[in-house]
Amino acid sequence: MIAFKKGIFLLITIIVLSAFFACNEKKESNVVYKKPAPEKIDATFDWIKDDSHFVSPNYQTVLYNYYNQKLQQKNYILAAKTLEAAAWNTANYTSFDKRLFQTITTFTEKYKDEVPESNMLFANMYFGDYYTDKGNLKKAIQYYTKNTQIEVVDYKTCYTKADSYRTIAWCNHLLGNLNEALKDELKSLEYFKKTDNIGATAGVYVGLAEVYQSSKEYDKAEDFLNKAIKTYSKDRKKNLGSIFICLFNKINLYDRSMDYSKRNPLIDSVYVAFKKSKLNEPSIKVSVNIYYSTLKLDEDKLAEAKVVLDDLKPNVLFLNSTIIDQEYRVALAALESKQNKGIKDPKPILKSIKELKANQNFTRVRDLYAVLYNDAINRKDYESSMLYKDSMYEATDSLGSKEMANIVAQLDKKYQTKVKEQQIALQKKTILNKNTTIALLIFGLIGFILLSVALTLIRKQKILKREKQNTQLYTKQLLEKTEEERKRIASDLHDSVSHELLSLKNSFEQKSEITDKKIDTIINDIRIISRNLHPIMFDKIGLKTSIEQLVERAQSVNNFMVTAEIDYNNSLQTSDELQVYRIIQETLSNIIKHANAVAAKITITETSELLNIEIKDNGTGFNVAEKLSGNSAFGLHNIIERARAINGESKIVSDKNGTIITIEIKKSK
Repeated sequence: MIAFKKGIFLLITIIVLSAFFACNEKKESNVVYKKPAPEKIDATFDWIKDDSHFVSPNYQTVLYNYYNQKLQQKNYILAAKTLEAAAWNTANYTSFDKRLFQTITTFTEKYKDEVPESNMLFANMYFGDYYTDKGNLKKAIQYYTKNTQIEVVDYKTCYTKADSYRTIAWCNHLLGNLNEALKDELKSLEYFKKTDNIGATAGVYVGLAEVYQSSKEYDKAEDFLNKAIKTYSKDRKKNLGSIFICLFNKINLYDRSMDYSKRNPLIDSVYVAFKKSKLNEPSIKVSVNIYYSTLKLDEDKLAEAKVVLDDLKPNVLFLNSTIIDQEYRVALAALESKQNKGIKDPKPILKSIKELKANQNFTRVRDLYAVLYNDAINRKDYESSMLYKDSMYEATDSLGSKEMANIVAQLDKKYQTKVKEQQIALQKKTILNKNTTIALLIFGLIGFILLSVALTLIRKQKILKREKQNTQLYTKQLLEKTEEERKRIASDLHDSVSHELLSLKNSFEQKSEITDKKIDTIINDIRIISRNLHPIMFDKIGLKTSIEQLVERAQSVNNFMVTAEIDYNNSLQTSDELQVYRIIQETLSNIIKHANAVAAKITITETSELLNIEIKDNGTGFNVAEKLSGNSAFGLHNIIERARAINGESKIVSDKNGTIITIEIKKSK
């Protein structure tokens, strides 16, 4: 009872919201063709055209008497309009009979040249609708396609072209060509929006919802159904039947998405609302009541389900529709399965399945297999139930592709005998095992190749890294040995040669000013050479003081200004500090000799991980790449290699405003 109340509330909410949106919706601004006023011919024609009279017992008699009368009068245009009115009503009620089919066929063959082409467009639509109902969807598409080739010149041609695309979309949907169905629906919408027929536009929204439902995009499907209801509600009184169709489609959507918490209350509320509406539309009644009977079966209320289905029988017979007849047959079979623990005669269902497969209507094939599956479960025939379940899934898969028709045909043969089914299953398993084995071998081979390549690359990287480390170590050892040798030579020059020259100077008995000056000059030169070879007291006074002395000498000897900002806390080894000193010494030497600079600045800063050195000048600059590739860049290469030897990286930037050399040295951990 609670579910029923929720359903009623949901239905009322939908209709109220739809009415609200309808009141606030602006009219389409791109309308080109407006629907002409209804053509008033005579009372009998108007009665035939009114679709509410289609269910009258004397409709057929009035129709054919009037039609034959117009033929006798040779009023072929009005005869064509009479058949067109009957064709539209037939399509609306999904009620097709052979007499009207034959009448339209005969008229088309004899009199189509007697009437304008626009008055014969209905024939292609009718034949397409007829073959759609009979399940021959490919033939139906051929007729609909003829009307997509017409030139749009007025409301009727625009509407006909749009409606043709819409029906082609429905056929493609049933065939499982969902992409084509979506394209056709959008083409239909393009033409319908050029008219002021909001009901037709809403019909396209319903079609789009069905396509998205089949694609299992249920949220999009529900959005389009809500949009259709909102559009129909702009003229609720006129479109009440269409609103019920949308609600039925919503029930179907919740059924397909297995959202039974929404489906069951909506079935209840729509069933009650339809009864209260007093709508006399058999096709809608059949669709709504069949779902209601299904709900009663789920609730094990078999007596109520039987009453509903018995009440539908006259409507099913009246409509004479293949599709509706199949739906009714499925509902009866489900009831029989519950009542008698087995369908009395499954042959009609199997026959329908065969016909539907031939026409690639896999949607209904799936539904019929579902009935047989449930029946087999109820009878505890589990072997048959598995066969039906497999067939049901195969039909579901076939919805997405035309090519699945051949697979479905093979499945028919597969299920003819149990032995053949086992053979095919074994073959499939064998093929799957072989494919799995092949795939594993291929993936294994690919994996082995990739692993081999990866190991080779890792090995090469290790070798390159080792070679780089060895080269760096060799360079560092070479520089250290060179410094040791320079230190020895400097010491010899300072301690031995300078001392001997000083003794020689003091031993002269006759001293002259010229002799003293020459000896002093030689001693000073030797001291400079010694200092350049190895900074005096470097090991004792450290890097910072040595650089400050170097800067002071550079300024006193040369007409050149050098400043130094040094923030250093003796974090490097003495051998590495000496290389830093040599780098700065080499850089200052290059600036003095080649840069034409008047000033330079040395900056040393450090962090917990790095020592940063920057030396910049205001000289004329040079092309770094060109210089390094030339034969006169020994000084620059000396700087780069010394930095690399102590785990540092050098960067040289130079332009017309000067040169900046930066060195970043990673501290040892």
